[in-house]
Amino acid sequence: MRATRATRALAQLYEARPNAALTEPEVETALAAAGAPVNKVTVYRLLDRFATAGLLHKQVDAARVTRYALAPQGEEGTAPRFECDDCHRQFRLSQGSAKVQSALKQVLQALATAGHESLAVDIAVHGRCAECAHPTEGAAA
Repeated sequence: MRATRATRALAQLYEARPNAALTEPEVETALAAAGAPVNKVTVYRLLDRFATAGLLHKQVDAARVTRYALAPQGEEGTAPRFECDDCHRQFRLSQGSAKVQSALKQVLQALATAGHESLAVDIAVHGRCAECAHPTEGAAA
């Protein structure tokens, strides 16, 4: 991957916002604000290159909008996430992660034993985040 101004700006965007799950328009706006304006096609190409390289994780949310987030590394790679059905923000669920990891490994091993290859698991829990469920409580804090 060439280190163009847009490529560096995209890397810096996710470095500054490691928990962000951004849509293409959000990335396009952020790159323009960072002084690296690029068109929609270029943004999609950059996002796809980063995803292919394993740097970003591409996911479709409950509203069928594609979002790109930093690809989790190591044991966090298959950690479940919570997605708010109202604001569509996503949060990685780390509590109980060891038990989830163990269960996921068993599922992957069973599928591999059946002859399946290139297995990946993506678990999403849906609901309403604390800010959307209790907006007045968040404003008071």
